[in-house]
Amino acid sequence: MIQVIERGVFLAAIYLLVLTSVDAADIALALALGIGTSYLLRPRTARGREVGRQAAVTGGDPVAMLRIAGRTAVEMVRGTWRTVRFCLGDASRSGFVEIPRAGRSRHNVAFWAVLTGEAPDEVVVDVDEERDVLVVHLTDASDPDAVRARHAGDRELQARVVP
Repeated sequence: MIQVIERGVFLAAIYLLVLTSVDAADIALALALGIGTSYLLRPRTARGREVGRQAAVTGGDPVAMLRIAGRTAVEMVRGTWRTVRFCLGDASRSGFVEIPRAGRSRHNVAFWAVLTGEAPDEVVVDVDEERDVLVVHLTDASDPDAVRARHAGDRELQARVVP
């Protein structure tokens, strides 16, 4: 049952990040939806009992999940600021950045893409498997090495949650 609650809280956090709200009613709704969904979709054996941790939908370290949620929230704020600057006429620095895939699994790439897309200034464009790179478009691509470094730093943390 603890796993159901953990996954429910994780789903609620995602819902609140997408909603960008911390209103008490939204938090209550997010928890109800997250825990309810987690309960209804919990893994079961043939007898109907819950399967152990090895079959959990979300793997990983709860501390890493909290750190990822915090970093994503910070990037959402920074991305909003960069988008405001872009909309006010600072459009000369937008462009594409290629980030090395560096052995990420398909599931980890999908997790990375969802988290990256949360910030309004950064859009995942392509996963080029031939060249083993992830392509993103940014409203401020003036320092592609800093973007690559930020994503490389997040890769290890994300791998602790989704291998």
